[in-house]
Parts: sequence; C-alpha cells; structure tokens
Amino acid sequence: MKDQIITAVLIIAASCSLSLPADLIGKPVEKAPILVSTSWLAEHLNDPHLVVLNVAPIKGIYNRGHIPGARFLWMGSLAIPTPELNFQLPPLKQLETAISALGISDDSRIILCSVNGNVSPTARVYITLDYLGLGDQTSILDGGFDVWKTEGRAVSKDVPKYAPGKFTPHLAKSAIVNADFVKDRLHKSGVTIVDARSADFYRGSGGTYPRPGHILGARNLYFATLFDTTNKYLPSDSLKAKFAVAGIPPGDDVVTYCHVGQTASAVYVAAKLLGHTPHLYDGSFEEWSSRDDLPVELPAKSDSLKK
Repeated sequence: MKDQIITAVLIIAASCSLSLPADLIGKPVEKAPILVSTSWLAEHLNDPHLVVLNVAPIKGIYNRGHIPGARFLWMGSLAIPTPELNFQLPPLKQLETAISALGISDDSRIILCSVNGNVSPTARVYITLDYLGLGDQTSILDGGFDVWKTEGRAVSKDVPKYAPGKFTPHLAKSAIVNADFVKDRLHKSGVTIVDARSADFYRGSGGTYPRPGHILGARNLYFATLFDTTNKYLPSDSLKAKFAVAGIPPGDDVVTYCHVGQTASAVYVAAKLLGHTPHLYDGSFEEWSSRDDLPVELPAKSDSLKK
C-alpha cells in the first residue's frame, strides 16, 4: 500500500511538471522578493543556481574586493549612449549577449549588489532584468556591498569561473517605455507620472534643458529620499508616506522619469515594493524637454499640447 501511494505521488508530480507552460520550465517556481538582506545572502551564498552581480562603473572597484563568488557587471553593458540621448536601453541582441556572458540562465537566482552607494544604477539593472522577464527571479541586496563589509562579512578578490548562460528573454515591454507611452497617459485616470529629480529641476530653476520645468501634471518625488544613510530602502510605511506627500494615489500605475533614465529607477523599485505597476521613461526629461510637441509645465507657467 505504501509503495502504491509513493508511486501515485510521483505520477502526480510528473504530470504537474509536464503541464507547466514551456516558457516556465526550468525557471524558479517561487517569485523572488524585490529586496533581500545580507543575512539572507550569507545563508544562500552557496546555492547552486545563485548568481551575485557586483554592479559597478569600472572593474577596478570590483577588483578591490567583492562578495565571494560575485561576478562583475559593468553598468555600461546594459545602458548605452546613442547619437540622440545619453542613457538608453541597448538593442535586444546586445542585452541577450551581455546577460548570457554573465552566466545567467533561465533557472538562475539573481542578486544585484550595489557598491559605493550606487543605489539607482543598481535599480536600473533591476529594471532591465524585469524588462527581459527575469524580474521574478531577481533581488536587490538591500544596502549592497557597503553594508556587507560594515557587518564584517567575507570579502574576496578572486574572480569566479563560470560558463556562459542559456537565457530566453520574455519581454515585459511596459517596464521601460518611450515618450509616446507617457504622452498617451498624461491625463489618464489611474496613472501618475513621477519626476524623480530634485525640486530645483522640477521647478525649472536647474540645469540647461531646452525647456526647463517638468512633464505636464507630473508629481515630484526626489529619488534620494527613498533610502536611509546606509542606502537601504525605507520601510514600507515610510515609503507609503513619501508617496502620499508627493500626491501618488495607492494603486496607481507609476510612470517615472529623471534626467536621463537612471535615478528614476529607484522610484520604480520603491513603487513596485508598494504594489504599484511601475514604468520607467527611458528618454526622460533629456528627450522630453527637447521636443516641442511634448508639454512642459512650470509652477507659474505651462504650455499644453496643440489640439
């Protein structure tokens, strides 16, 4: 009787596996939290499918020390300048090549680790992975390498060896959006556009933009107010309060932008932590302010779309 029960359980398990959609076979079953602690990472550092990425602007920072087993991710491989704009999503083929070169596969469990307080660049990498369909298996190490070191945890200078990954993109195209996407939602109920720049830029008194100010109707939530002095994201109650003061209703879709599409990434992550559906406007105000067909608003003056 016991053998029959075991056989039945195995048959049921096999049939459940076979019934999975093809694009989910080999992917982690549980949805990963957006943030993980240093304690969590220390406990899981030797998990077989774990990939820790040290997000840094130059390799020298990585070479000076990193979490054991961490791989170097150059930020420039996932956001590039173009002849028109400074910081843009690369073509899909380039993204696929960069991700596979990091040893990331469909079954990888990915941890993003900031260094030297680079919270927003790390958040931008998170959004790119979200766009590629890897968001549910990716987490950000809250506080990054700085907190890891402060706690006296192990640091290594060894460069791990790993094979290229086998990764299949499943694009979430609304994660990173263009100007038309934003324009179509300027007056749409249930959508809030959020300017992640400092108040000076939002008011139009900073920078050398073709047209100063902010996107018509945008709310202002400065990205640097979303984490504490150790570069950990604020607790959810504090984030909710920040969003409320900025005039962002609970449950609204959040379309966020900044100067070039980097610092707004922190707002994207915070919005997702609070249960919003977030979108990052890639061209951000660098693009918007340069196009006369797109409305810019100043506190005492505004212009609107031509009818």
